[in-house]
Amino acid sequence: MIVSCLLKRMGKIPIQMEALQTRIVFNCFKSMSIKLLDQSSALSKSEDEVDCQSYAYQILLPLYKVCEGQAGKVISDDVKQLAQEVCESIRDVLGMQSFVQVYSQIRKNLKAKRDRRKQEEKLMAVINPMRNAKRKLRIAAKHQANKKRKIMSMKMTRWMQ
Repeated sequence: MIVSCLLKRMGKIPIQMEALQTRIVFNCFKSMSIKLLDQSSALSKSEDEVDCQSYAYQILLPLYKVCEGQAGKVISDDVKQLAQEVCESIRDVLGMQSFVQVYSQIRKNLKAKRDRRKQEEKLMAVINPMRNAKRKLRIAAKHQANKKRKIMSMKMTRWMQ
C-alpha cells in the first residue's frame, strides 16, 4: 500500500517537473524496480504476481508517457533516452511477456482516455458552440504566443552568435 502510493506520487514528478527531477525519478525507478520485482519473484508466484504487475504499471506509466511523447510538454532527447534505458532494464527484470502485457494495458488505457476526451469535445461543440469557439480562440492564442516565443528565442541565439 505504501509502496503503491509512493510510486504513484513519484510517477507524477516526471510529467510536472524539470529534466533534472525527471532523471532522478527515472534512476530511482530503475533501482527500485530491480529490487521490488526481484523480491516479489522470490516469494510465492500466486498473489505477488498481481502486486508485481501493479508496481510495473505504476512505474511504466510515466516512462511510457515520456518515451512516446505524451507527457504534455517538451522533453529533451537525453531524458527520452534515459526513459528508454529504464524501460529496457525493467523489461529484462520483468520478462518480455509480462512487460508487453503491462505496456499494452497502459497504451489501451491512455487511448481510451484520449478517445473519451475527444468525444466529449465533439459533444460540447454541438451542444454549446459559443463555448467551443471561445475554447478554440484560447488555444489559438496560446499557440500563437508559443510560436512568437520560439521565433524570438531563435532570433536571440542568432544575435548572440
